[in-house]
Amino acid sequence: MNIEKIVDTAAGEVKTQSRDWMSFLTHSDMNFEGRKEDEKIFVFTRRHWIVLVSPFFGGIVASILPLALVILGARMLVQYNLSGVFTLFWVLYIMVIWLYIFYKMTMHTLDTWIVTNERIIDMQQIALFSRKVSELHLESIQDVSVNIHGFLESNLDYGDVEIQTGATAQRFLFAQVPHPIDVKDKVMALSSEFEHDEKKID
Repeated sequence: MNIEKIVDTAAGEVKTQSRDWMSFLTHSDMNFEGRKEDEKIFVFTRRHWIVLVSPFFGGIVASILPLALVILGARMLVQYNLSGVFTLFWVLYIMVIWLYIFYKMTMHTLDTWIVTNERIIDMQQIALFSRKVSELHLESIQDVSVNIHGFLESNLDYGDVEIQTGATAQRFLFAQVPHPIDVKDKVMALSSEFEHDEKKID
């Protein structure tokens, strides 16, 4: 069995493992701009969904905090006829919070890492209208390492995958991605397969 088949099998296993109820936040079957006709996608991933938990629940808590003001200052609001003004500011306040959550989810969705049979692509969203796209060809890969720290990362199976190049100090970092060990194995297998094919051509 050649390496390409092994990688295909690994990709199928990871895809099956990733199809949980939050998989749409971490994996995608979408195409990407600039893909070549004969280019196969083996990894298309984002940060783990857990990174959205903090802003999401923080936004919910912040949204209901004004209720405490209503409870504590209900008499004052009625006495000075401020209920309408308070409601207006509360609605605006909630809109700002949910716009922030929408921003975080958008940035999460647009930050993607792609591994094909030819290259690695890092699409980093700097701001809503600013994006940085970096590319690394498989022959430039010298080392791939995985960093998993703490109880949460170990139990939810996510972490960092660092890809080091040989010629320069440049490195590609897949930050907080699901199944980092599987991603590392696929990158290494694809790199070996690419080198093997290059030697055959030579």
